[in-house]
Amino acid sequence: MFWHLFKYKIKHLIRSKDETFWIIIFPLILGTCFNAAFRNITSSEESFHTIDVAIVLEQSTNTDMIKSTFDAMSESSEDEEALLSIKYTDTEEAEALLKNKKITGIIKFEDNTPSLTIREEGINESILKEVLDKYIQTSNVITSIAISNNGNISETELNNILSGLTSEANHIKTKKLTDGNTDYITDYFYSLIAMTSLFGSLLGVTCAKQMKANLSALGMRKNLAPVNRLTIILSDFFASYTVLVVGDLLLIAYLELILKVNLGGKLGLVILTSLVGSLIGLSSGIFIGSIPKLSENMKIAINLSGSLFSSFLSGLMVSGIKYQIEKILPIVNRLNPATLITDALYSLNIYDTYDKFSVCMITLVIYSIIFCTLSYLMTRREQYACL
Repeated sequence: MFWHLFKYKIKHLIRSKDETFWIIIFPLILGTCFNAAFRNITSSEESFHTIDVAIVLEQSTNTDMIKSTFDAMSESSEDEEALLSIKYTDTEEAEALLKNKKITGIIKFEDNTPSLTIREEGINESILKEVLDKYIQTSNVITSIAISNNGNISETELNNILSGLTSEANHIKTKKLTDGNTDYITDYFYSLIAMTSLFGSLLGVTCAKQMKANLSALGMRKNLAPVNRLTIILSDFFASYTVLVVGDLLLIAYLELILKVNLGGKLGLVILTSLVGSLIGLSSGIFIGSIPKLSENMKIAINLSGSLFSSFLSGLMVSGIKYQIEKILPIVNRLNPATLITDALYSLNIYDTYDKFSVCMITLVIYSIIFCTLSYLMTRREQYACL
């Protein structure tokens, strides 16, 4: 009898357009919108690429030193790209390249004094200005050394000076703190997974409603059926949870495989986190749906607004809000279900240990047990005068 009831509950939920939209379709749409919006942000924050620049030497008498200095900046290594990609040309061609956005700027020498022409302000333009400032410092040092040696400076000495001045000394050792994805944009997708899990509360309300004979015709038939009440409750619960699991798996697969969102390497534990999150979503919905003297619309409104507000506090709408809450009122983050889900996902991605992940999971399970217990206590002795 359990599997018979389970099967028909699944069919009923699949045919319910409202639940299907909020549990499955809406998260996919929102994830697509997030990806479309944040892809433009991340593309503007890509890693450094070589800067194209034109150098005009028409009115310079010291072309050898100029070329030696800038050619040193255009050399690449196995680990790093070249700083500059240089094209030596005349004024007319350089201006045409700048107008067509083929280069970032023009460095022009008049009486060995450089000047920079750019089209707009930006990061690359600022780097070019720093490069030019460094060249001026280099040329001043060489001139001073030449004067102190009565105008004599050997080619070897010149090369040593250029090598020392054009290479940046690095006294900081880079150490990778984590192998996880540290892109802050991922927090939005963690919050999206949390919201999807908490939307299971909508199924919980429906599940509770269909167990009450005074709220639905289906509830009336279930109370009259010669079937153990616990069997009916469990079949409804696990059928609703199965639909939530399918929604979670579809969302995670869509984010990872279609949108190419890096949720971290521990995909199995990511799925586990979403499943535990769905458990608290479903159980909280059943709890609210079991509260007497509340209309169905009021119960749905409480669940929907509660899920969205919880997701808001976890960073779904405003990035970094949970970190501000942590400074002002950290107890909110310890109790907010959506924040617990996002923190669990974040800890899987960043930390090497499972301490924080375990705390979040245990807290979510405790929440679920409390909601299920309260729901059972409110409904176990319900009796009806007539049906």
